[in-house]
Amino acid sequence: MVKDIIDGIKSTETRAAGIIEDARKQKADLIAKAKEDARTIVQDAEAGGREIVKAALDRAKDEAAAKVEEIAAREAKDLEAVRAEASGRVNQAVEIIIKKMTG
Repeated sequence: MVKDIIDGIKSTETRAAGIIEDARKQKADLIAKAKEDARTIVQDAEAGGREIVKAALDRAKDEAAAKVEEIAAREAKDLEAVRAEASGRVNQAVEIIIKKMTG
């Protein structure tokens, strides 16, 4: 009977050691999985951040291009107005000079 009790204790100790070893393996697996998940989350966040920055830069470039076009169109319009006004004055000056010469 003592032998049976000792064998039972040894068997329980062996099972307990197995349970502890399984728990250590599960803990190591969980830690490894958590690290991998964290790495994936960081990579996704970095990729998402890059996409957000790229989209913001693209919008800024588009807005800048639109402003440049707007300014260029306004300058072209102003230049044409100045040319038209100058052309009218040149014609007036030529008429005045012709009148003075013929007159």
